[in-house]
Amino acid sequence: MFARMLILSVLLVSLSFSVHVISPVDREVENGDVIDLGTIGPGQTISILIDPIVTTGGVHGSGGTFDQAEASALPRDWISQPSELYDKPLQVTITANPDAPEGDYNFTVNVIDEYNGEELGNVKVTAKVHITWDVMDFDVSPAYMQVGPGQPARFEITIMNKGSTSDLFTVSATGAKRWEFVKPVFVPAQSSKTIHYEIVGAEEEAYKATIKVASHASPKIVDEKNVTLFVRSDLLGDYKATNHGTLVFQIFEAPVYAFAGLISNFFG
Repeated sequence: MFARMLILSVLLVSLSFSVHVISPVDREVENGDVIDLGTIGPGQTISILIDPIVTTGGVHGSGGTFDQAEASALPRDWISQPSELYDKPLQVTITANPDAPEGDYNFTVNVIDEYNGEELGNVKVTAKVHITWDVMDFDVSPAYMQVGPGQPARFEITIMNKGSTSDLFTVSATGAKRWEFVKPVFVPAQSSKTIHYEIVGAEEEAYKATIKVASHASPKIVDEKNVTLFVRSDLLGDYKATNHGTLVFQIFEAPVYAFAGLISNFFG
C-alpha cells in the first residue's frame, strides 16, 4: 500500500505542468514557483494575463486548456477579481489597499482545470509585488515664462508612470483664476504622456499657479509644482504680439508692423 502511494506521488509530481504568464511579466511558471510582478502604488490594480493552453499531459497526453485563474491569500483589505471561465487569455486582477504602507506583499495565484476535466490538475504560484508611493513623477516646462500682452504662453506637463500597471491621473491647476482647470490623463505602465496648457493674458499681471497631479487609485500618489507667468509689455514683446491675432492697424501701418513681427522671430 505504501509503495502504491509513493508511486502515485511520484507520478503526480512528474505531471506538474507549467503555464505561460504573459503580463505584467513574460515567463513560464510551475506549481510552487514565486513570480515577481514588479512595483505598483497603493490602490492600484494589476492584471495578470495567463495563456490557458498547454501542449503536454492531460487526458490524451497532448495537452489541454486551463479554465480559470483566481487569486487567494490576499493581504488585508486587498481585493481581487477572478478571470471569466474559459477566457483566452485568463485575466485575474488584484487591487491593493489604497492605504497600503510601502513594502513587499505576497498572494497566491491559482490556475484551475475545472473538475480536473482534462486531467491537468491545478497550478498554484506565489505572486510578489512591491508597493511604493513613488510610482509617479511629473514635470512642467518651463516653470517660469514671460510674454507680452496677447502672446500665448504654452506650458508642457509630462507625467511619468514608473509602475508596473497603467493608471488614470488627474491634472489640475489652482491659485490663479484664469489658470484653473482639471484634466484626466491615462498613462500606461512604465511610460510617459505629455499634455499642453496654453494661456493668453491681455492685461499686464503675474499669474502664479500650482500644478497638481494625483492618481485616481489613491490620494497617496500625488505631486505638485509651482509655475509663474508674467505678462509684461516691452518692445520685443510687442513685436512678437504682431505674429498672433488679427491686425487692427491702419492700412498704411500694416507693412511696418508686419516687418516688426518678422524681425522679432530672429530673437527667439
